[in-house]
Amino acid sequence: MKKIIFFAKDLNIGGIEKAIINLLNNLINYYDVTLVLEEYSGIYRNNLSKKIKVVIYKPNSNKNIIIRKVANFINRLKFIKQNYHKYDFSCAYAPYLFSACKLSKICSKNNAIYVHSDYTKIYNEKNFKIFFNKREIESFKHIIFVSNEGKKNFIKIYPKLSDKCKVISNLINEEEILTKSKEDIKIKVNSKNIIFIFVGRLDEPAKRLTRMLKCFKILLESEKNIELWIIGDGPYYNLYKNHIKEYNIEENVKMFGKQINPYKYMNKANYLILTSDYEGMPVVFNEANILDKPVISTLNVSDEYFSIENGMGFIISKNPKKMANQIKNIIGKKFNVKRIDYKKANIDRINRLRRIIDEV
Repeated sequence: MKKIIFFAKDLNIGGIEKAIINLLNNLINYYDVTLVLEEYSGIYRNNLSKKIKVVIYKPNSNKNIIIRKVANFINRLKFIKQNYHKYDFSCAYAPYLFSACKLSKICSKNNAIYVHSDYTKIYNEKNFKIFFNKREIESFKHIIFVSNEGKKNFIKIYPKLSDKCKVISNLINEEEILTKSKEDIKIKVNSKNIIFIFVGRLDEPAKRLTRMLKCFKILLESEKNIELWIIGDGPYYNLYKNHIKEYNIEENVKMFGKQINPYKYMNKANYLILTSDYEGMPVVFNEANILDKPVISTLNVSDEYFSIENGMGFIISKNPKKMANQIKNIIGKKFNVKRIDYKKANIDRINRLRRIIDEV
Protein backbone atom coordinates (compact mmCIF):
# COMPACT_ATOMS: atom_id res chain seq x y z
CA MET A 1 0.00 0.00 0.00
CA LYS A 2 1.36 3.41 -0.97
CA LYS A 3 2.26 5.83 1.81
CA ILE A 4 1.07 9.44 1.72
CA ILE A 5 1.54 12.35 4.12
CA PHE A 6 -0.37 15.62 4.61
CA PHE A 7 0.55 18.74 6.60
CA ALA A 8 -1.93 20.99 8.43
CA LYS A 9 -2.14 23.15 11.56
CA ASP A 10 -4.76 21.59 13.87
CA LEU A 11 -8.26 20.13 13.87
CA ASN A 12 -10.12 23.11 15.26
CA ILE A 13 -13.38 24.38 13.83
CA GLY A 14 -13.07 25.71 10.28
CA GLY A 15 -13.58 24.90 6.62
CA ILE A 16 -10.02 23.71 5.92
CA GLU A 17 -10.01 21.47 9.00
CA LYS A 18 -13.36 19.94 8.08
CA ALA A 19 -12.24 19.45 4.49
CA ILE A 20 -9.00 17.65 5.34
CA ILE A 21 -10.83 15.24 7.65
CA ASN A 22 -13.35 14.35 4.91
CA LEU A 23 -10.49 13.92 2.45
CA LEU A 24 -8.20 11.77 4.60
CA ASN A 25 -11.05 9.61 5.89
CA ASN A 26 -11.70 8.71 2.25
CA LEU A 27 -8.06 8.24 1.27
CA ILE A 28 -7.48 5.56 3.96
CA ASN A 29 -9.45 3.21 1.70
CA TYR A 30 -6.54 3.32 -0.74
CA TYR A 31 -3.40 4.44 1.11
CA ASP A 32 -1.41 4.37 4.34
CA VAL A 33 -2.08 7.95 5.56
CA THR A 34 -0.02 10.15 7.90
CA LEU A 35 -1.12 13.60 9.05
CA VAL A 36 1.42 16.09 10.44
CA LEU A 37 -0.03 18.77 12.72
CA GLU A 38 1.45 21.61 14.70
CA GLU A 39 -1.05 20.83 17.44
CA TYR A 40 -3.22 17.76 17.94
CA SER A 41 -6.10 19.89 19.16
CA GLY A 42 -9.58 21.00 18.13
CA ILE A 43 -13.17 19.84 18.27
CA TYR A 44 -12.79 17.74 15.10
CA ARG A 45 -10.20 15.38 16.63
CA ASN A 46 -12.77 12.65 17.18
CA ASN A 47 -13.88 12.84 13.54
CA LEU A 48 -10.47 11.74 12.28
CA SER A 49 -10.20 8.02 11.56
CA LYS A 50 -8.03 6.05 14.01
CA LYS A 51 -6.36 4.47 10.97
CA ILE A 52 -4.60 7.78 10.26
CA LYS A 53 -1.21 8.17 11.93
CA VAL A 54 -0.84 11.62 13.53
CA VAL A 55 2.60 13.21 13.95
CA ILE A 56 3.22 16.47 15.82
CA TYR A 57 5.74 18.93 14.37
CA LYS A 58 5.53 22.24 16.22
CA PRO A 59 8.00 25.00 15.28
CA ASN A 60 9.79 26.52 18.25
CA SER A 61 8.43 29.95 19.19
CA ASN A 62 11.04 31.05 21.75
CA LYS A 63 11.35 34.85 21.88
CA ASN A 64 15.12 34.55 21.71
CA ILE A 65 15.82 34.43 17.97
CA ILE A 66 19.05 32.42 18.35
CA ILE A 67 17.45 29.76 20.54
CA ARG A 68 14.45 29.63 18.20
CA LYS A 69 16.56 29.21 15.05
CA VAL A 70 18.84 26.57 16.56
CA ALA A 71 15.89 24.58 17.95
CA ASN A 72 14.03 24.70 14.64
CA PHE A 73 17.17 23.71 12.72
CA ILE A 74 17.68 20.65 14.94
CA ASN A 75 14.00 19.67 14.67
CA ARG A 76 14.10 20.02 10.91
CA LEU A 77 17.23 17.85 10.64
CA LYS A 78 15.57 15.14 12.75
CA PHE A 79 12.48 15.26 10.57
CA ILE A 80 14.54 15.07 7.36
CA LYS A 81 16.51 12.09 8.66
CA GLN A 82 13.32 10.20 9.52
CA ASN A 83 11.21 11.14 6.48
CA TYR A 84 13.43 11.96 3.48
CA HIS A 85 11.63 10.60 0.39
CA LYS A 86 9.88 8.09 2.63
CA TYR A 87 6.47 8.68 1.05
CA ASP A 88 4.89 8.13 -2.36
CA PHE A 89 3.05 11.45 -2.13
CA SER A 90 3.20 14.48 0.17
CA CYS A 91 0.96 17.51 0.47
CA ALA A 92 1.11 20.93 2.13
CA TYR A 93 -2.61 21.25 2.81
CA ALA A 94 -2.22 24.53 4.73
CA PRO A 95 -0.08 26.80 2.51
CA TYR A 96 -0.01 29.58 5.13
CA LEU A 97 2.22 27.29 7.25
CA PHE A 98 5.77 27.87 6.09
CA SER A 99 7.00 24.66 7.75
CA ALA A 100 4.35 22.60 5.94
CA CYS A 101 5.52 23.88 2.56
CA LYS A 102 9.17 23.14 3.38
CA LEU A 103 8.72 19.70 4.92
CA SER A 104 6.23 18.35 2.40
CA LYS A 105 8.85 18.61 -0.35
CA ILE A 106 11.31 16.65 1.78
CA CYS A 107 8.95 13.71 2.15
CA SER A 108 8.35 12.96 -1.53
CA LYS A 109 9.33 14.00 -5.03
CA ASN A 110 5.65 13.67 -5.92
CA ASN A 111 4.38 16.61 -3.89
CA ALA A 112 1.51 19.08 -3.96
CA ILE A 113 0.31 22.28 -2.34
CA TYR A 114 -3.40 23.00 -1.78
CA VAL A 115 -4.48 26.62 -2.31
CA HIS A 116 -7.73 27.30 -0.44
CA SER A 117 -8.07 31.04 -1.09
CA ASP A 118 -7.87 33.40 -4.02
CA TYR A 119 -4.78 35.23 -2.81
CA THR A 120 -5.19 37.98 -5.40
CA LYS A 121 -8.04 39.21 -3.17
CA ILE A 122 -5.66 39.35 -0.17
CA TYR A 123 -2.43 40.72 -1.68
CA ASN A 124 -1.38 43.05 -4.46
CA GLU A 125 0.72 41.40 -7.16
CA LYS A 126 4.03 42.18 -5.45
CA ASN A 127 3.01 40.66 -2.11
CA PHE A 128 1.26 37.80 -3.89
CA LYS A 129 4.60 36.84 -5.45
CA ILE A 130 6.43 37.31 -2.15
CA PHE A 131 3.99 34.92 -0.45
CA PHE A 132 4.30 32.15 -3.05
CA ASN A 133 8.01 32.64 -3.82
CA LYS A 134 8.82 32.18 -0.11
CA ARG A 135 7.06 28.84 -0.38
CA GLU A 136 9.12 28.04 -3.50
CA ILE A 137 5.91 27.44 -5.41
CA GLU A 138 7.74 26.55 -8.62
CA SER A 139 9.34 23.51 -7.01
CA PHE A 140 5.99 21.84 -6.22
CA LYS A 141 5.03 19.19 -8.73
CA HIS A 142 1.30 19.89 -8.39
CA ILE A 143 -0.69 22.99 -7.37
CA ILE A 144 -4.26 22.16 -6.38
CA PHE A 145 -7.00 24.79 -6.10
CA VAL A 146 -10.43 24.41 -4.54
CA SER A 147 -12.04 27.03 -6.80
CA ASN A 148 -11.96 27.94 -10.47
CA GLU A 149 -11.35 31.60 -9.63
CA GLY A 150 -8.34 30.80 -7.42
CA LYS A 151 -6.69 28.86 -10.24
CA LYS A 152 -7.54 31.42 -12.95
CA ASN A 153 -6.16 34.39 -11.01
CA PHE A 154 -3.04 32.48 -9.93
CA ILE A 155 -2.21 31.63 -13.55
CA LYS A 156 -2.47 35.30 -14.51
CA ILE A 157 0.54 35.95 -12.27
CA TYR A 158 2.34 32.61 -12.77
CA PRO A 159 1.44 31.67 -16.39
CA LYS A 160 4.44 29.33 -16.69
CA LEU A 161 2.99 27.12 -13.92
CA SER A 162 -0.38 26.58 -15.61
CA ASP A 163 0.39 22.91 -16.45
CA LYS A 164 0.85 22.16 -12.74
CA CYS A 165 -2.49 23.73 -11.73
CA LYS A 166 -5.64 21.69 -11.16
CA VAL A 167 -9.01 22.29 -9.50
CA ILE A 168 -10.11 19.62 -7.02
CA SER A 169 -12.66 21.00 -4.61
CA ASN A 170 -13.42 19.71 -1.13
CA LEU A 171 -15.19 16.46 -0.40
CA ILE A 172 -18.55 16.76 1.33
CA ASN A 173 -20.04 14.24 3.78
CA GLU A 174 -23.66 14.53 2.67
CA GLU A 175 -24.97 11.73 4.90
CA GLU A 176 -23.47 13.28 8.05
CA ILE A 177 -24.89 16.72 7.23
CA LEU A 178 -28.40 15.39 6.60
CA THR A 179 -28.36 13.27 9.76
CA LYS A 180 -27.09 16.06 12.02
CA SER A 181 -29.47 18.60 10.50
CA LYS A 182 -32.39 16.64 11.99
CA GLU A 183 -31.26 17.19 15.59
CA ASP A 184 -33.33 19.56 17.71
CA ILE A 185 -32.14 23.01 18.72
CA LYS A 186 -32.87 24.36 22.18
CA ILE A 187 -34.35 27.68 21.12
CA LYS A 188 -37.85 28.60 20.09
CA VAL A 189 -38.08 29.38 16.39
CA ASN A 190 -40.69 31.80 15.09
CA SER A 191 -42.00 30.07 11.97
CA LYS A 192 -43.27 33.40 10.59
CA ASN A 193 -39.77 34.90 10.45
CA ILE A 194 -37.29 34.69 7.58
CA ILE A 195 -33.98 33.46 8.99
CA PHE A 196 -30.59 34.27 7.48
CA ILE A 197 -27.59 32.35 8.82
CA PHE A 198 -23.84 32.93 8.76
CA VAL A 199 -21.56 30.00 9.58
CA GLY A 200 -17.81 30.51 9.80
CA ARG A 201 -14.86 31.97 11.62
CA LEU A 202 -15.43 35.45 13.02
CA ASP A 203 -12.54 37.07 11.16
CA GLU A 204 -13.24 40.63 10.04
CA PRO A 205 -10.43 41.04 7.45
CA ALA A 206 -11.89 38.17 5.42
CA LYS A 207 -15.52 37.71 6.44
CA ARG A 208 -16.52 41.40 6.90
CA LEU A 209 -19.45 40.80 9.20
CA THR A 210 -19.46 44.52 10.00
CA ARG A 211 -21.06 45.15 6.60
CA MET A 212 -23.54 42.32 7.22
CA LEU A 213 -24.59 43.88 10.54
CA LYS A 214 -24.93 47.35 8.95
CA CYS A 215 -27.08 45.78 6.25
CA PHE A 216 -29.41 44.17 8.80
CA LYS A 217 -29.64 47.39 10.77
CA ILE A 218 -30.99 49.01 7.59
CA LEU A 219 -33.22 46.02 6.74
CA LEU A 220 -34.81 45.93 10.18
CA GLU A 221 -36.07 49.48 9.78
CA SER A 222 -38.68 48.14 7.34
CA GLU A 223 -38.51 44.33 7.53
CA LYS A 224 -39.55 43.32 11.05
CA ASN A 225 -39.97 39.57 10.46
CA ILE A 226 -36.34 38.71 9.72
CA GLU A 227 -33.56 37.25 11.86
CA LEU A 228 -29.83 36.83 11.45
CA TRP A 229 -28.15 33.90 13.20
CA ILE A 230 -24.37 33.97 13.55
CA ILE A 231 -22.66 30.60 14.15
CA GLY A 232 -18.95 30.63 14.89
CA ASP A 233 -16.17 32.03 17.01
CA GLY A 234 -13.01 34.00 16.46
CA PRO A 235 -11.01 37.09 17.41
CA TYR A 236 -13.80 39.51 16.42
CA TYR A 237 -16.61 37.94 18.46
CA ASN A 238 -16.79 40.83 20.93
CA LEU A 239 -16.59 43.46 18.18
CA TYR A 240 -19.67 42.01 16.50
CA LYS A 241 -21.48 41.58 19.80
CA ASN A 242 -20.86 45.25 20.59
CA HIS A 243 -22.10 46.33 17.13
CA ILE A 244 -25.31 44.37 17.61
CA LYS A 245 -25.88 46.15 20.92
CA GLU A 246 -24.92 49.54 19.48
CA TYR A 247 -27.34 49.11 16.54
CA ASN A 248 -30.09 47.97 18.93
CA ILE A 249 -30.80 44.84 16.86
CA GLU A 250 -30.28 42.26 19.62
CA GLU A 251 -33.82 40.95 19.34
CA ASN A 252 -33.32 39.95 15.70
CA VAL A 253 -29.58 39.22 15.45
CA LYS A 254 -28.38 36.31 17.58
CA MET A 255 -24.88 34.96 18.17
CA PHE A 256 -24.64 31.26 19.00
CA GLY A 257 -20.86 30.93 19.21
CA LYS A 258 -18.93 27.84 18.17
CA GLN A 259 -21.15 24.84 17.42
CA ILE A 260 -20.01 21.25 16.82
CA ASN A 261 -23.22 20.74 14.86
CA PRO A 262 -24.09 23.89 12.87
CA TYR A 263 -26.36 21.90 10.52
CA LYS A 264 -29.32 21.78 12.93
CA TYR A 265 -29.27 25.59 12.89
CA MET A 266 -28.78 25.78 9.12
CA ASN A 267 -31.76 23.48 8.64
CA LYS A 268 -34.04 26.00 10.40
CA ALA A 269 -32.80 28.91 8.29
CA ASN A 270 -34.13 30.15 4.95
CA TYR A 271 -30.87 31.51 3.51
CA LEU A 272 -27.12 31.20 4.05
CA ILE A 273 -25.40 34.59 3.84
CA LEU A 274 -21.72 35.53 3.43
CA THR A 275 -20.48 39.11 2.97
CA SER A 276 -16.79 38.28 2.61
CA ASP A 277 -14.05 40.19 0.84
CA TYR A 278 -12.38 36.93 -0.18
CA GLU A 279 -12.92 33.18 0.03
CA GLY A 280 -11.55 30.07 -1.57
CA MET A 281 -14.48 27.74 -2.13
CA PRO A 282 -16.43 27.78 1.15
CA VAL A 283 -17.40 24.29 2.35
CA VAL A 284 -20.49 25.92 3.86
CA PHE A 285 -21.79 26.68 0.34
CA ASN A 286 -22.02 22.96 -0.35
CA GLU A 287 -23.51 22.29 3.07
CA ALA A 288 -26.24 24.84 2.35
CA ASN A 289 -26.86 23.23 -1.02
CA ILE A 290 -27.39 19.83 0.63
CA LEU A 291 -29.95 21.41 2.97
CA ASP A 292 -31.72 23.18 0.06
CA LYS A 293 -30.75 26.66 1.31
CA PRO A 294 -30.04 29.36 -1.28
CA VAL A 295 -26.67 31.06 -0.86
CA ILE A 296 -26.53 34.86 -0.69
CA SER A 297 -22.94 36.01 -1.22
CA THR A 298 -20.85 39.04 -2.08
CA LEU A 299 -18.46 36.73 -3.93
CA ASN A 300 -19.05 34.68 -7.06
CA VAL A 301 -16.86 31.63 -6.45
CA SER A 302 -17.33 28.25 -8.09
CA ASP A 303 -15.82 24.82 -8.48
CA GLU A 304 -16.42 21.91 -10.86
CA TYR A 305 -20.00 21.46 -9.64
CA PHE A 306 -21.11 24.48 -7.61
CA SER A 307 -21.96 27.87 -9.07
CA ILE A 308 -24.15 30.42 -7.26
CA GLU A 309 -25.39 31.86 -10.54
CA ASN A 310 -26.35 28.40 -11.81
CA GLY A 311 -29.48 28.03 -9.69
CA MET A 312 -27.81 27.91 -6.29
CA GLY A 313 -28.26 31.42 -4.93
CA PHE A 314 -27.76 35.15 -5.37
CA ILE A 315 -24.79 37.51 -5.76
CA ILE A 316 -25.15 40.79 -3.85
CA SER A 317 -23.27 44.08 -3.51
CA LYS A 318 -20.64 44.73 -0.84
CA ASN A 319 -22.27 48.07 -0.08
CA PRO A 320 -24.59 47.66 2.97
CA LYS A 321 -27.33 49.93 1.56
CA LYS A 322 -27.38 48.25 -1.84
CA MET A 323 -27.11 44.88 -0.10
CA ALA A 324 -30.20 45.64 1.99
CA ASN A 325 -32.23 46.60 -1.11
CA GLN A 326 -31.16 43.46 -2.95
CA ILE A 327 -32.07 41.23 0.00
CA LYS A 328 -35.50 42.90 0.19
CA ASN A 329 -36.08 41.79 -3.40
CA ILE A 330 -34.86 38.26 -2.64
CA ILE A 331 -37.13 37.75 0.39
CA GLY A 332 -40.27 35.88 -0.57
CA LYS A 333 -39.04 35.15 -4.10
CA LYS A 334 -39.82 31.55 -5.04
CA PHE A 335 -36.51 29.79 -5.54
CA ASN A 336 -35.80 26.09 -6.02
CA VAL A 337 -32.17 25.27 -5.25
CA LYS A 338 -30.38 23.20 -7.87
CA ARG A 339 -28.98 20.22 -5.96
CA ILE A 340 -25.61 18.63 -6.64
CA ASP A 341 -25.07 14.86 -6.73
CA TYR A 342 -22.41 14.78 -4.00
CA LYS A 343 -21.78 11.04 -4.23
CA LYS A 344 -20.79 11.51 -7.86
CA ALA A 345 -18.81 14.67 -7.05
CA ASN A 346 -16.84 12.97 -4.24
CA ILE A 347 -15.98 9.95 -6.39
CA ASP A 348 -14.83 12.23 -9.19
CA ARG A 349 -12.65 14.33 -6.85
CA ILE A 350 -11.08 11.33 -5.15
CA ASN A 351 -10.29 9.73 -8.52
CA ARG A 352 -8.64 12.92 -9.80
CA LEU A 353 -6.54 13.21 -6.66
CA ARG A 354 -5.63 9.50 -6.86
CA ARG A 355 -4.33 10.03 -10.40
CA ILE A 356 -1.98 12.66 -8.97
CA ILE A 357 -0.95 10.49 -6.00
CA ASP A 358 -0.30 7.45 -8.18
CA GLU A 359 1.69 9.41 -10.73
CA VAL A 360 5.18 8.00 -11.17
